[in-house]
Amino acid sequence: MMIVGAAFMLLEVTRSIHGAWRVARMDPDALDYFDLTIDGFWRSFAALLVVAPFYIIFLILNYGNQAGLELPTGPVVSTEFYVAVKLVAYIIGWLAFPLIMVPISRLLDLSQNYVPYIIVWNWSNVLVMAVILPTVLLFPPAAQTGAAAKMVLMGAQIAMLFYGYLVARAGLRCKILTAVGVVVLDLLLSLLLSLMAGRLL
Repeated sequence: MMIVGAAFMLLEVTRSIHGAWRVARMDPDALDYFDLTIDGFWRSFAALLVVAPFYIIFLILNYGNQAGLELPTGPVVSTEFYVAVKLVAYIIGWLAFPLIMVPISRLLDLSQNYVPYIIVWNWSNVLVMAVILPTVLLFPPAAQTGAAAKMVLMGAQIAMLFYGYLVARAGLRCKILTAVGVVVLDLLLSLLLSLMAGRLL
């Protein structure tokens, strides 16, 4: 029974990540790859477990550097403490955004699209990490002295913001300005939590 359940979950993970890729390609049928039920909503938070190990690698690569993909930190602390604080902030942000979107979606009269959006948003974070981590591996923060490296990192950030816009448009099925506002909200929340985590370091 456990093997069947694991196989089912693996299939859902694979299909959902593929769906996230289809969103990036602006496929109008991208949502067909996601389980948009309430059960699929709760299972979509398993994306956090998929991303977490790679995010830890990302944090280790950024340790002691003012990375272009996150806010600079304060005094130098141990790697373990740095990773723990940043990881907790990341998890809080991941869980807080869906909560914040509950009243926002009601205010915007988009409650009917809240569940599909959060499902797509959760799985889209896997694709975001799949882009960010190789970028940081190719252009480590310590080596960000050249204009080319900075341009690549900036391009990756812009691409991920645009992808967030595509996710909002696909999941919420909302207007352009609404999607932009949701992306800005997500970005501000991430920056706020990163800043708060930085004060602990």
